[in-house]
Amino acid sequence: MADRERPVFDPARSLGWRTGPLDGLSCLLRCTEAVLRAQGFAPLDVARALALPVDLTGGRREPARFRSGRLSWRNAVDGREHWGELTRLVAEGSPVILMPDRFYWPGDEFEGRHHFLDHMVLVIGATETELEVLDTDAPPEDGFVRRIPVSPAVVRSACRFATVHFEPPEDTADSLRETLVRPMTRWLAEDLAALDGFAERWEREGLTGPMARALHVLVLGELQPALFLTALSVRDTDPAVADAARSAAAASQRLGLALLGAHRYAGEEAQDRTVYRPVLSVFGSARRALAALVAVSSGTPEAGDGPPRPADDRLWRRVEDMRAWCFAEDVTPPGPPAPAPAGTAAHSVTPMTFEGVQP
Repeated sequence: MADRERPVFDPARSLGWRTGPLDGLSCLLRCTEAVLRAQGFAPLDVARALALPVDLTGGRREPARFRSGRLSWRNAVDGREHWGELTRLVAEGSPVILMPDRFYWPGDEFEGRHHFLDHMVLVIGATETELEVLDTDAPPEDGFVRRIPVSPAVVRSACRFATVHFEPPEDTADSLRETLVRPMTRWLAEDLAALDGFAERWEREGLTGPMARALHVLVLGELQPALFLTALSVRDTDPAVADAARSAAAASQRLGLALLGAHRYAGEEAQDRTVYRPVLSVFGSARRALAALVAVSSGTPEAGDGPPRPADDRLWRRVEDMRAWCFAEDVTPPGPPAPAPAGTAAHSVTPMTFEGVQP
């Protein structure tokens, strides 16, 4: 690898970035990508380093572990508990992915209002008086850089942060099939019943704002990026799977965008369970795209729509867990590493493209 350089958000060097930083990747993965690129990873290496098999209902892999690396998370109720470690790491040249409590984050739309933890920035500089961060929500004309004055509130906000530890992937067609495509196929086939169960309960009970926000975090923060990265990773070794994954990623993005649009009408609390009902049909389209991906990746046309398993509530429970982790009114005590959030209703997400990634 080349010598390390300073991480930047650079559309010309980034995966899928054409009209905005969240094209294809979540804010977490965009921060991780910036670190890997600064360490000399080529675009295809970044895609394969970050690609994971889709695990919608969770629990099948170790949290925060990727196929060629990991994120090492520090979690605390109050950022003051480990502020010294955060600033020391950055001063020593280790960029830190920070998931701030937006209640304390200066200038945030939820500052002083809600303890939301669903957005991440990359801390690339730290002094006693200022943090320098890369932020997908920062102005493009400023290079997506914010300079945050250090205050007691900012220190308190830093309750979750991670460092990045990866080796360049050494994938072959066989390793991609064994560690990425086959697990994805098996897990998605199992999770179609959970998708059906979620849709049935949504139809029966409706969806509240907190659950809808948690669902968009799962869809745009985990599902869409995993499909997007899989499509990039296997496009030369398994083009049929890549095409199906790309279609499923696009359908997942449409679902996420529909949820974001509904948030604007629902308001912050959104106890009106009818607001999100129109999005249910978009959820169904995403489910069909995932079933089609299962059929292609398994090589069995009927696999995605074969005899259905009884619908179950595993996905509903996963979304409930994510709601508690990201949107609880009280900051969650230390626990498992955070998921890969995509952003809030205020964050823009734009259509993905797959140009510019060369082996």
